[in-house]
Amino acid sequence: MYEPHLVDHASDQRRSSLDGASLLDELDRIAPIKSFDAFPKIQSTYTSQSRRGGVLTALVGAIIFLLVLNDLGEYLYGAPDYAFQVDHDVARDLQLNVDLTVAMPCRFITIDLRDAVGDRLHLSDAFVKDNTVFNVGKAQSTMRLAAPSASEIISSSRRRAPTQYKSFEGIRRLFRSRPKKQAAYRATNPKLNDGPACRIYGSVEVKKVTGNLHVTTLGHGYMSHEHTEHHLMNLTHVVHEFSFGPFFPSISQPLDMSYERTDQPFTIFQYFLRVVPTTYIDASRRRLSTSQYAVTDYSRSFEHGHGVPGIFFKYDLEGMSLTVREATTTLYQFLVRLAGVIGGVWTIASFGLRILIRVQRKL
Repeated sequence: MYEPHLVDHASDQRRSSLDGASLLDELDRIAPIKSFDAFPKIQSTYTSQSRRGGVLTALVGAIIFLLVLNDLGEYLYGAPDYAFQVDHDVARDLQLNVDLTVAMPCRFITIDLRDAVGDRLHLSDAFVKDNTVFNVGKAQSTMRLAAPSASEIISSSRRRAPTQYKSFEGIRRLFRSRPKKQAAYRATNPKLNDGPACRIYGSVEVKKVTGNLHVTTLGHGYMSHEHTEHHLMNLTHVVHEFSFGPFFPSISQPLDMSYERTDQPFTIFQYFLRVVPTTYIDASRRRLSTSQYAVTDYSRSFEHGHGVPGIFFKYDLEGMSLTVREATTTLYQFLVRLAGVIGGVWTIASFGLRILIRVQRKL
């Protein structure tokens, strides 16, 4: 006989509700997820900070900073690029700019020039001569200028390259000025009517050949109706300016602000100059032509009748010319170099540190 089977649906519902409540209770007991990160991280317990690592990081940062400054300087101001070539200029004349002070009155001094052609030029009236006082001021001895050390040469080339002005920006500043034939020379010592010294300055046109500029005393070396007493002769001098070509006051030449001393009346000072025609080209392709020179000096004292006392500037013109071009980088090149410098230095430092740590562990 069939007996019906009764199912208690109410009890099943109570059991399922109890199971759901227990599951929720279990989930509530689990700590909630505050954040989710799919990238693996190294726990702080696995890393250690050391003074050595901090010093290395600071050192790498300083190196990167200096390299970035160097690239930034080249981007803003450019870098000098030098090129030599045969001088094809057929100019016949050359401008000579002179500004020096001699420690004796102007009435005892004569100025002459002899060149390779055989001409002699009496230039006492071509230059301005002012009686003044003798003061060395900020001038330096030519002995120091003639024999600089290697470090001084490198520092000077970086500080005043390429034309020995105060910074490379000087080549741009130079293009803002104009060359002057009869320039307003820098003021030196005050002018005195009966001063014990003589300032000689001015610009003259000479032949573009080897020449020798003589600054001598009357009656010694050249025929003259006057004679300078020996006790009045003192050829101690300061060279404020000595240059060739268009006069640019912002360009510093080797003899500028140099001096020589003597306490003997019969003394000869000789300067041997090798002149190189120089052309400057800035980033805008503007050209500026002038001349530079290298110099060596020699001096000696002698007895009366065994030489000609005076100051002699013997100059030779080189057959080669120098072109100084301002080479700059574009913004794209600057950014690429910047990324390469920062990434390269940091990567090399990281590899170096890893190798050092491994070597120390093995030892």
